[in-house]
Amino acid sequence: MRNLRKLTAVLLAVALVLTSMTAVFAADSATIENADKAVALKDLGLYAGQDANDPKVGLENALTTQDSLIFLAKLFGYNDAANALTADQVADALAKFDDAASISEYAKNVVAYSAANGILSGSTQDGKFFVGAKDTVTAARFATFMLKQMGYTVADYKVSVAQLAETKGSKVDATITGDLTRDAAVGVMYGALTAEKASGKTVIADIVGDNADLKAKAEKLGLLEVAPVETADLAVESVKVLNNKQLQVVFNQEMDEESVEDKASYTIKDKGDVEKTLTDDSCVLGDDKKTVTITLDNSVLDCLTNASKAKVTVKKDVKAANEKTLGADKDFEVEVQDGLIPTVKEIKHTGEKNIKITFSEPVLEGGLNSKTLSNSNFAVKSGTYTYYVQNAELSLDVINLEVGTKLIEGPVTVSINDAGLDKANAIQDYAGYKVFKGEHTFDYVKDTSVAVVTVKEAKKLSVKLGFSKPVKAADLRLFHSAKNAANYQADVVTTGGKYVDEIEFKFGTANPLPAGNITLYLVNSETDSNKLVDGYGVKVPDQTLTATVVLDETGPTVTSVKPDKNLGVKITFNEELDADTAKKSSNYAIKTVKDGKTVYFSTPVYPFESNNKVVYLGVPGKLDDNTEFEVVVKKAIEDAAGNKMENDYVTTFTTGDNTAPEIDLDGCYVVENDGKIYIKFSEPMNEAQMLDKSNYMVYADTTKAGGYRALDDDDKVSKISDKIVLIDLDEKVKAPNVKIAPIMDLANKRLYDSVDSVIIENIGVEKVEFKSAELFEANKIKLVFNTKLDKFSNPDISLVSTTGSSLRIASVESQTINDDGNTEIVLVLDQDINTDATYTNKDTEVTSKVYIASKGDGIGTKSVSGTLLTANMSIEVTDKTAPKIAKVKFKDDDDETAKVYVLGYTIYDEAQKQDVEYIPDYDKVKKGVYAYIALEFSEEMDIYSMSKLTFTVDGYTVLDILQLDANVFVLVARAKEDNTAAKTTVTQVYNISDMSDNVLASGSTWTVRDISELPKK
Repeated sequence: MRNLRKLTAVLLAVALVLTSMTAVFAADSATIENADKAVALKDLGLYAGQDANDPKVGLENALTTQDSLIFLAKLFGYNDAANALTADQVADALAKFDDAASISEYAKNVVAYSAANGILSGSTQDGKFFVGAKDTVTAARFATFMLKQMGYTVADYKVSVAQLAETKGSKVDATITGDLTRDAAVGVMYGALTAEKASGKTVIADIVGDNADLKAKAEKLGLLEVAPVETADLAVESVKVLNNKQLQVVFNQEMDEESVEDKASYTIKDKGDVEKTLTDDSCVLGDDKKTVTITLDNSVLDCLTNASKAKVTVKKDVKAANEKTLGADKDFEVEVQDGLIPTVKEIKHTGEKNIKITFSEPVLEGGLNSKTLSNSNFAVKSGTYTYYVQNAELSLDVINLEVGTKLIEGPVTVSINDAGLDKANAIQDYAGYKVFKGEHTFDYVKDTSVAVVTVKEAKKLSVKLGFSKPVKAADLRLFHSAKNAANYQADVVTTGGKYVDEIEFKFGTANPLPAGNITLYLVNSETDSNKLVDGYGVKVPDQTLTATVVLDETGPTVTSVKPDKNLGVKITFNEELDADTAKKSSNYAIKTVKDGKTVYFSTPVYPFESNNKVVYLGVPGKLDDNTEFEVVVKKAIEDAAGNKMENDYVTTFTTGDNTAPEIDLDGCYVVENDGKIYIKFSEPMNEAQMLDKSNYMVYADTTKAGGYRALDDDDKVSKISDKIVLIDLDEKVKAPNVKIAPIMDLANKRLYDSVDSVIIENIGVEKVEFKSAELFEANKIKLVFNTKLDKFSNPDISLVSTTGSSLRIASVESQTINDDGNTEIVLVLDQDINTDATYTNKDTEVTSKVYIASKGDGIGTKSVSGTLLTANMSIEVTDKTAPKIAKVKFKDDDDETAKVYVLGYTIYDEAQKQDVEYIPDYDKVKKGVYAYIALEFSEEMDIYSMSKLTFTVDGYTVLDILQLDANVFVLVARAKEDNTAAKTTVTQVYNISDMSDNVLASGSTWTVRDISELPKK
């Protein structure tokens, strides 16, 4: 009975509402004018309406105050921020309204946010304050809400519609009056999209930001002008030196700011060969978006050499606004020639005690590597009164002076180089030209205006505020969305006692700024001496500011990969990264291009630089010189906003000559009776220095008394190779010593990176030995000797194992001289052996190592010096063969196939709260079923060369990889959808390696079989 009464009451209330509607609403239901605009706004994500599927439903209805505020919250992008308010924050914001209880539950957060941020003022009656949440909103009130959100001041709400209609770009009907329907409000909102906000940007431009999808929709609707498509290839139009401190690079089209301001996009070499160090602030993109100024700001003294030529390289990955890249590095040789004397462009006051001097180019104090300058270079006067200059600070082309007492209103005269031009520390440019000593006068009138604060940049985790004149502060706080709310506060900022014209606030990942239009609150310290103040003592009060935060929906990109000499690799991204994914080793891979050998690195270091964009991979074993490497950065890496890279990034680089040359002691030997001494270096040397007799002294026979002597006319020095030199003396030698001057390699690096001579003591006679023996195919071994052979005799060597096998050398495939000048022999075996360079006797099934041995006598193999191969010597054959997936003949198969099979399946049982066995149904599995897939390889594999990203399983997500045995690994994979095939395929997408670092290249796909199909042992 009670339920019936409730239903009756509801029906009666609805009937009363319907019968009380005025005729105008009834008429409007038949004359909806903005249905198409409602559809467009919904498509843009700016309007929901009363029906989730049809935005046209309910347009004829009256618009209440609370719903109008929700309209605007969606339009201006602060709906999420409003709904993030806590219950206490909502209660505090609504406490001043006497009718707060009348606000619908769904609207409370938005109304509270609007009240807290000055969008909603409310109305007064009989000393009480009202929202009027369910009152029909008037056109004037709705326009007032909009103007405030657009950053304008509304002097009189009665003319707010006209003010909104007259705003530049607005298409709002100025004649709208009275109460609004939802249809009319949609028309006002749509008409305001093209209107300019106080910031100068249109409403729709602020909403769109960098969102490409929204931009395309807005352009299609005619709300944004379609930007012309840049079709030309990206090119560097010019590179020139502005002065000895700065260079200019001009591109042929607008550039991507992140990419073009990345120091990794350029290399600057003074005099063509001395690389300059750039900092995070070195590269600045100009207002034309095409011109980049590069400043050598690693230190005050850092500059280019005058009257020389510099080399500038613009890197291939530098990116234009349209995502185009150069495609290849571009090198430019530029003249460095500064013959102009620096001049004073402007002198003005910036505070009661502060003077700013601007020069025509960057300057410095002669010989001083400091930004703090000598006060004696400056004099400041008012008439006959001389001020004490207590501080002078340099900033490129600007010097800021601070005097000891307040400036006197009227003419103020400043002298530069007051101590005289004959002083070595005079103010001068980077070519050494000194600023003429002279007096410069300006009128000082105290500036009593308050510094204007603007939002220069608002991102998810940071806000940058600009000030119209320099200010300083301590304990300065910034909040978003709700003033003094700790969960919306940025890190506290102090300027360190310095006056600045820009302050950046950082927000933590726990309290990021929401996307869309937000309100910011700049709050001063409660301590008076810490408050925001300019140089004239004028305090800047607390500020309420508006900003548009554009949601970052684009994943990070790699802007450069550079070797750190041969110590490691620096990977630079275009934005800040998520630390967890940046520090994960499995998200990177390094290998040599020539042989695919995996390069192991330490745990990634992030952040490696203060801009939070650089990851460093240190290589403990160092990268080989003059070697090409491939680096893979995997798409699992995320930016700070949680966006993943779109694709894996793959690039190559080649190391230079970073290692000082050394003596290869094992390669040095003598032929005693002939007086020949062979010296071998670790790398190619400067030929002129290597063959210069004066760079050598010898102690020919250290078994006798004597000492070092210089080489005379009867001695000869000749080149055997670019690494080996022959010193041919006119006397016999016995365990000689050789003293070598610090000669250089081809990269001008001295022996052992020292200016001291190097002594090789007691050089022995030549021994012809095996240097290495490598299995590089299942039946081929590369045998390398430690010297160049004159003759090789096949019967001198044999294969040895402990299995009692008949393993034999069938033939010699080739005999060559390698880069070290040593002989290499390729031996072909009479049968295949295991890929890990072991041999398994088929009769006994015993596996053992394989060796190459020389016989005991009758040896004919000899070096070019006539030395015979050492007898009774052996060397173990090492594994240089790529591992393989093992093969087996499954049941009912005619041929062997990859040994990849399912061990079983499980599914999580909610009732038992654990995984239970799962049986596929007609070779199909449910979504969420776990498959355990075994991969067997031909030999022991390195688990550290694998991760869950190494393999993909069709229809499944790979969650983990486990090692079951030395050569057996198990993929744990989860089915993505119902009816996923139980028998699927596995694809190897990254290289993996065995325990000898031999690589199994990516690209293979294997069919998964069932464990029951394996043959019985």
